[in-house]
Order: sequence, then C-alpha cells, then structure tokens
Amino acid sequence: MTIRERQILEILKKSPMISQQELADMLKINRSSVAVHITNLMKKGYIKGKGYIVTDEKKICVIGGSNMDLQGFPDETLELYDSNPGVIQTSLGGVGRNIAENLARLSNPVRLLSAVGADIYGRRIIDESEKAGIDMSSLLVLKDYPTSMYLSIMDEKNEMKVAISQMDIYKKIDIEFIKKHEMLIKNSSAIVLDANLEQQTIEYITSSFSSIDIFADPVSNHKSLRLKSSLCSLHTLKPNIYEVKALIGIDIKNTDDAKKAAEEFLKRGLKQVFISMGKEGVIACDNKQCISVSAYTDNVKSVTGAGDAFMAAVVDSSLLDKTIEEQAVFATAASLVALESEYTINPLMSKKAVEEKIENNYFKIVNL
Repeated sequence: MTIRERQILEILKKSPMISQQELADMLKINRSSVAVHITNLMKKGYIKGKGYIVTDEKKICVIGGSNMDLQGFPDETLELYDSNPGVIQTSLGGVGRNIAENLARLSNPVRLLSAVGADIYGRRIIDESEKAGIDMSSLLVLKDYPTSMYLSIMDEKNEMKVAISQMDIYKKIDIEFIKKHEMLIKNSSAIVLDANLEQQTIEYITSSFSSIDIFADPVSNHKSLRLKSSLCSLHTLKPNIYEVKALIGIDIKNTDDAKKAAEEFLKRGLKQVFISMGKEGVIACDNKQCISVSAYTDNVKSVTGAGDAFMAAVVDSSLLDKTIEEQAVFATAASLVALESEYTINPLMSKKAVEEKIENNYFKIVNL
C-alpha cells in the first residue's frame, strides 16, 4: 500500500460516505487521482462494497516515545566548555516513533501509541508522522505536559558526544491508556515497545498480549532495566553490549561473550536476540542458529537513528518468516541506509533502497 492510499484508507474508516471530491479537496489532489487510488484499494481488498466499507487491517502496533530531536554538528573539532560554530538541525525522533516511521517507509501498516504535548512540536510530530504513513489517530495529546525533546551534540566524526532528554510525558503512556486501546492492540500483527515506557506499563503489555509477538528496544542502559522482569514474555530483543550487561550481567568483550549472552537470553524465554556490537556488526541468535553479521560503509552522515532502522527491518522481515540470517542481513542493510542521512530518519528509506544495499554491499556472515 502506498502512503497516499494509506492516507485515503484512514479517512474512509472515519467517514465511509465521503465523496471523492471531498477527499480530493482534503488531500489537495485531483478528483481523478482519488478515483485511481480508490480503484487500487478495491483491487487490493482494502475496500469492499458500496459506501467505501473498509476491510479490517492488522497493523503493527508501536508503543513508545515520540519527541523532537535537536542535533548540533560542529564545523571543526568539538571543543568542550566553549561555543562551537556549526549547524543545528531539528527532526522528529523518539525510539518508538522512529521505528514506526521506518516500518511505514518499508511499506508496513503501522499504528503509534504515544504521547505529545498540545504545542507546536506535538502538532509537527502528528502532521509529519501522518504524512510518512503512520496511523496517529490513537495518540495521547496532553495540555499539561510539553512534547518530549532530545538534545544531542555530535563530534567531528558525527558521533554523539552528549545528550539531554526531557521525557516526563512518557509517564502518561500508562496502564489506563493501554487498556483504553486494548482492542486495537489485540488486533495487531506485532507489538513493538521501547523502554521509554514505565516498568509497570511494560509488564502489563507483555502479560496481557502474550499471544502476539512482542519486539523490544532497550533504549539505554538505565531504561533497559525496565525490561528485566519481562524478558520471558518477549519475542525479540535488540540490546547493545552495555544494555546486555545491565540486563543479565554479562560483560561482552568479544564474540564468544556475545554468543554466551545471546544463549542466556534464549534460556530466559526470548525467541531471538540481536546484540549490537557497534562497528563490528551484530550477533544474531535464535534456537537454530547463532551468527555474526557485519558490513562496511564509508558514507556515514550520522549514526543517530541507525538502530531504529535496524529494529524496524527486523520486525518487517520477521513477519515475513525470514530466517535469523535473512533478518540480520536485511536489518544491517537498513541501518546502512540510515547512516547515509544526516537526519534521524533517512527520507529515502524503502524496501528497494535496502534491497539495493544487500545487492551492492559485501556482508560478512560468520557462524558462531
């Protein structure tokens, strides 16, 4: 489904009797274009009968953070305790929201359950996310909280040097909010959550929707601890080496340590785990295979967002019943696409772009 088709489908769900001209006026396109999109939606089975009766569609449900990212890039070597000439950019962020947008750009139907403030940044998150193809209709908009913000300073190598986050609003993505959207979540093809959520919320989600595959991103060392009590209920986890140590106490110094950690996660109930080893690639394991996958690129614009692209690609390929090796290669290729953009989300992200990376790059795959 194209982004435009998804926009039309969401409108039809709310207003099934809307005319094609009204749709055209709302989307600022020609009525003839609307007619073509309607026809395509009928052929694909998303619309049936007269009055645009919409067929129920299972979506990936992402539950987590959405915020504004502010990134500072110095013109030269970053000097601490000084004012550095450079460039400041703003873009949409939040681990959950980033994963959701990457999923949408990979042509997946996806819904985001998150919270924003009733302010200019919240409005921007809603508008731009909807344009990217994310269903934002269940978003929590609060007047008493500001939209979450993440401020990061990069060094001359485009690696994050320090960051400050303002994320109190995430506490409102609570159990009551989840219960309100219980039926939507139960109808999901998969659940993706990030550890920006409070621990009790994570525990409620993992215990209440255990029949659905749940993918989790630890976000950070500190926040990863919120997942510790729910590891047995997760399908997939994507930690880095520091989050592994926080979660299960294994200090990873080499691939043997990473394999040992992955096996421990599997013993605790996970179906598959992807351990990020930084520039050395990823260790990917399930109950059938444990491998190391890496690839090289010299076109790094920013490392911010690469992990979110990786996770989205894992979800995408897992839902297609790909093997752990196929998932790891596809996800690594998606992260390469992300690295080539100075923005948190590469606007060129697509399945075609990822597949081209797989065709044109060398991937080192080692069985462990």
